[in-house]
Amino acid sequence: MLQLGNGGNLVETRQNPLLYTIIFIILGILLFLFLVGLVLRKLRELHSTPEWIESHKNLSTTKKNIMNVAQMANLRRDERKLLEQICRKFKPQNIEYLLRNKEGIRDLFHQEYDDLKKHSASAEKIDQFFTLLYKLEKVHDSLMFITTTRALPPGQVFIYTDSDRTQWTLTLDRNDPQGLVLSIPQSFAKSEKKPAQLSKFILTFTSEAGTTYTLLTRVIRYEEEKQGKFVLIASSNNTLTAVQRREARRGLLETNCKFAAVKFSPDKKNKYDIQPTKYDGKMQDISSNGCRLCCGMPIKQGQYLSINFSLADGQEDQVIGYIVMTKKANDDSKQYILHVRFVDISIEVKNKVSAFIYGYNQA
Repeated sequence: MLQLGNGGNLVETRQNPLLYTIIFIILGILLFLFLVGLVLRKLRELHSTPEWIESHKNLSTTKKNIMNVAQMANLRRDERKLLEQICRKFKPQNIEYLLRNKEGIRDLFHQEYDDLKKHSASAEKIDQFFTLLYKLEKVHDSLMFITTTRALPPGQVFIYTDSDRTQWTLTLDRNDPQGLVLSIPQSFAKSEKKPAQLSKFILTFTSEAGTTYTLLTRVIRYEEEKQGKFVLIASSNNTLTAVQRREARRGLLETNCKFAAVKFSPDKKNKYDIQPTKYDGKMQDISSNGCRLCCGMPIKQGQYLSINFSLADGQEDQVIGYIVMTKKANDDSKQYILHVRFVDISIEVKNKVSAFIYGYNQA
């Protein structure tokens, strides 16, 4: 084969320009992608500055704003159209930035709810309304992601699960320079299952819009601040982890209820056979998807129940659900906590529950 003076050959000489061309193309593509990423990052930084937000938040809502919100909230087409109708009707400030204002969103949707009730909207339309509202609340929650326990308000509820899987409710009394001051039940203060002083332990809490966070903190000390008031002082934390978002907004309540066992027969037309004997219970929280019920019976997981209860309007409603978890109450009352998921709830009762949780007039 004909050799060149540098030890190469003619074939290699012809291949080298093609190889160099490929290398230059790849480098050009990488440089282009780098520049695009740099521009996008700069735009995100610009759009996050207080100056940018302040100058754009009071602009009128445009279709592009609505499309951006629809993408962030993963709205269905019908939900996006409902959002368009609301913005066209009430002309709010830029909806993208209004999402950062929880009260602003609630005020806007309260107007729409009153209008829906005024015009006797269908139950399906009201159900769609509440679904849209909750999706936007979840976007708000992600935009206003909680990064430190110092931002939590007094009254925030925390859950601690001990080695026996018993859940204890601890309530934030205040944020002090020394850390979180948590009000604790007397039974917890005297329990051998509470975390030891100076030990690390895990707490969970749920934000108002339904995002659940976990945090690893440390017991600084226990105190009895005054007669009968026990507190746990824990270290503040800047590392919070988001766990999940509930499927529907949940509200606390304390209302008596009646429940009965249900025989479930999926092959029958009337597959829920409600048993005649009713028992007393107390609802502790509720959403359109389920509730937490306290009673004196250790009913096993998987049992179907029929539950009769009344909300603010005093009218008795009925739902059917099954127990997804049963736990012993964390006090000396010999009560049990049933976590119930609804499997049969009318759309009218579902809307009534949502209206109750948001504090809307149900008339």
